[in-house]
Amino acid sequence: MARWKSRTAIAASALFTTAILTACSAPFIGGGDCSPKGGSTGTASQVLKVVSDSKTVGAYNPKTITITSGQAIEWAWEDTGNPHSVTAENGSFDSCLQKAGYTFVVSFATPGTYAYKCSIHPDMKGTVNVT
Repeated sequence: MARWKSRTAIAASALFTTAILTACSAPFIGGGDCSPKGGSTGTASQVLKVVSDSKTVGAYNPKTITITSGQAIEWAWEDTGNPHSVTAENGSFDSCLQKAGYTFVVSFATPGTYAYKCSIHPDMKGTVNVT
């Protein structure tokens, strides 16, 4: 009887651990409820890096960039410790949460200021100025 209880406890523990790990990891690789939108193909005029930062968990480098209308920007994920997104404040583009090695290109046809952020790190913000 003791052996049965021990096996049951181990099985229950393994099932619980699997459920927790699955629940925590599913949205971090482009999964979950998010589908990338607003991305484009083509060659970017500039590359911004998505990097780690001890003050804000992550950062965009550079934080602010200026391009002319019709150009595209590529974000390249380099932070190996945390997933991040590039999510436009106006909803026009969203990379969803991604990990190191991912790239996301957006073309900007209309002049204006495009603020963006990481969907899970509120202090991680950037701006694209399009002239």
